[in-house]
Amino acid sequence: MRLIASLAGLVLAASGVAAFAQTPPAAPTGAQPAMTQAGTPQRPEIHISRPIEMVLIEQAAGMSFDGKTLTLTGVPPVASFRVDRPERIGGTMTTEQFVKIWNATVRMFKNDPPNAALTILGPQPTQVIVELGSVTQNGTTLVFNAGLLDGDIPSSGGPVNLVTAPTVYRPLEGAGTFLKCWWSPYWVERVCRAGW
Repeated sequence: MRLIASLAGLVLAASGVAAFAQTPPAAPTGAQPAMTQAGTPQRPEIHISRPIEMVLIEQAAGMSFDGKTLTLTGVPPVASFRVDRPERIGGTMTTEQFVKIWNATVRMFKNDPPNAALTILGPQPTQVIVELGSVTQNGTTLVFNAGLLDGDIPSSGGPVNLVTAPTVYRPLEGAGTFLKCWWSPYWVERVCRAGW
């Protein structure tokens, strides 16, 4: 069965997502909706322009840790994020966008930067909890100011998966729309992309 949206998802789509943004204007009476290549009606994009709690996910081919800095190497050009409330959202951002939103959030938290769970795979997989400060990017390398909070972290390893603690992120000043979202009855959650 291709149609996997839940009843709750259908109700949400019908009601518009008032918690995020106003519903776009309806098409004039009698107008035929534009169709997608798949033969489904085109649905308007929803813009989210308010703070929202997200979990950010970054992956890398390898890592190293010297006690003060965490270096991720072989970082792909995209990162992902998740939102659990007020509705489920799966989203994507570029690594450059990840760096911008992370550094802006760290500056806001000042002396209490967010934590993250770091999973290091390989011959001896391990998980640790780190506190992450500001990050710099050089191509496919990310370098975080970091401190180890829990676990035994190797000096190097990989591949790795980094998941940040749920944190409220705010629109960047002068950066336009925060999140650009879309909903499909053939998917289980709203799909968004970063707009900053």
